[in-house]
Amino acid sequence: MSDMPIAYNDDEAMVLEFLDHWDSGNVDVLLDYFAEGASYIDMPLPPRHGLDQIRLYLEKIFSAFAVRIETLNIASRDTIIFTERVDYLQSNSDPSVVVPLPVTGVMEVREGKIVAWRDHLDLRTAEDGLGITIRPVENA
Repeated sequence: MSDMPIAYNDDEAMVLEFLDHWDSGNVDVLLDYFAEGASYIDMPLPPRHGLDQIRLYLEKIFSAFAVRIETLNIASRDTIIFTERVDYLQSNSDPSVVVPLPVTGVMEVREGKIVAWRDHLDLRTAEDGLGITIRPVENA
């Protein structure tokens, strides 16, 4: 049995490649996978629209923790790609702290680029494990 899921089309292959790049923490490389005007939302946080907002959000993420993504399953229909993952969040302030965060992601892909990305996760797991507040204070 393979450790990585098999991509059955080009869009799935692109998504798997994109998720593997999170390990690098290179925001420019990650942004190359998004279409102009794309949206990205980590439920329950507010959505980010456009490359500038996505860049700021990714920079904020990587300023607090590193991310390694283990993709368990991938499936698609037309332009929609579903992933079941465990995102391992490693604290920048204490690298011995690594939080496994179960995530289900849904990406819309057009012409080889991500136009919308919605991740569904329990934000409290990340916050409690890392000892930080991620959500806006009024929603805590």
